[in-house]
Amino acid sequence: MRKTSYARPVICLIVMICLTLSFCLPASALNSQIFITLKVNSKYIKTDAPPYIKNGRTFVSLRIISEALGADVCWVAGEKKAMVVTQQSLMELFQDKKEILINGEKFNMDCALEISNNRAMVPLRFISETLGCKVDWDPKYYTLSITNDKMAVPASAIYKRPYTDEDLLWLARIIHVEGKGLSINAKVAIANVVLNRIKSPAYPDTVQDVIFQRGQFPPAYKSGFKTLNPTQECITAAKMAYEGVNNISKCLYFCDVPFKSKRITLYKRIDGMYFYY
Repeated sequence: MRKTSYARPVICLIVMICLTLSFCLPASALNSQIFITLKVNSKYIKTDAPPYIKNGRTFVSLRIISEALGADVCWVAGEKKAMVVTQQSLMELFQDKKEILINGEKFNMDCALEISNNRAMVPLRFISETLGCKVDWDPKYYTLSITNDKMAVPASAIYKRPYTDEDLLWLARIIHVEGKGLSINAKVAIANVVLNRIKSPAYPDTVQDVIFQRGQFPPAYKSGFKTLNPTQECITAAKMAYEGVNNISKCLYFCDVPFKSKRITLYKRIDGMYFYY
């Protein structure tokens, strides 16, 4: 936060300099990470193998997407192939081969099935559309949505995501105004201060209430903040924090100048920002 905009301890006034040691992490200490959210028929889906983007294509776990769409899947190790079974079709996919078989008929994908972290990963759009689904990509929130009204999502596949896209937007907005010009490292740190406050009994328990708590984030009261369109990097940082990337432990405060209170302890500096718990 800036000199005129800092997160203050609720009960503390700045009274005296107590900091004798600090250290600064380089901006490169944390790299940007894209967390892709998967939805089927408007429901968030669990996955033990996170989707990833490679050469402009989104890969997903074949087992996760197949089971979420109501299909059965098995891996035939001897032939290095996966079999996806629905009521209408049998699909056979081969490791590192673009050719697939659907009910015995040959087709070609534009990229092959590949193995990543012991999971069979496939290009989402081809597989989903082959199974009769519509696929949409939301580049703002990194969300893949698959729709097929004829398929029911098993309850076991549904993920109860602990935050909404609206939560993500509000967190990205405060990152935008408080972390302007800072690295992704500092932006993620700012996001985690907000999330740590949500977890703390000393603060409100929603992102909006934390942001608008009196006296804490002055930029939130400036004209235009409530309709601010944050940068994509701020959304990335917000989602990284929500997905568990935490580079400042349990810190609850930050400022671009040292606090003078003895009641809080400096944890680290990032891009000239001081983070305290």
